[in-house]
Amino acid sequence: MMRRIAVALVSLVLTSPAWAQDQEHQHSPPATGGSGTPMDMSKMGPWSRKPTNEAKTRKEIEAWVKEGDALMKRRDFEAELARADFPVYMATDDSKGVPKAETYDRQKYVEMMKPMFEQMPTDMQVNHKLGITVLSDSLVNFTDDYTMTMGGQKYSGRNAGLLVKRDGQWKWKAFFEAGWGDMPPTAVGGSGTQGEQEKSK
Repeated sequence: MMRRIAVALVSLVLTSPAWAQDQEHQHSPPATGGSGTPMDMSKMGPWSRKPTNEAKTRKEIEAWVKEGDALMKRRDFEAELARADFPVYMATDDSKGVPKAETYDRQKYVEMMKPMFEQMPTDMQVNHKLGITVLSDSLVNFTDDYTMTMGGQKYSGRNAGLLVKRDGQWKWKAFFEAGWGDMPPTAVGGSGTQGEQEKSK
């Protein structure tokens, strides 16, 4: 159903107290461990978490996306729900270009998405062109240029997301898709949701 993004985390970091505090003390001495000695930066950061097998991870993500399409067609909301790492972050914009973003816990997400998921058209077909960036064995950022056909109508769009691997399973953590900002809160969603159904009427 939904496929989600890493840029969301940047905004969270930039507005966090920890980041602001760091900017205030950017000229302070290097961070130190409990012993007062400088931290060993070789043991943290992206250089310490290089992907071990990018090809394998890419195949896992491609399979994850196909699984989502199958769950959508079966209207298996509980299975789709298990593919999210709550809380999740979602962002969109409206017809005036005003961005909107919100964090959803499990209950809030269920209240918004379950009614729409259960009305998903069974004739829906989706083709994906994925752009996958493997950040580590447990973090993947991707874009999805998709084409969706349902009710004899074809739609194309683009979304992006961040997936995390939790307990051996890939789950979505953040999702961006433009154009849903004018919809009522109970009708906001990603590709294939009620918002798209309204367009086909």
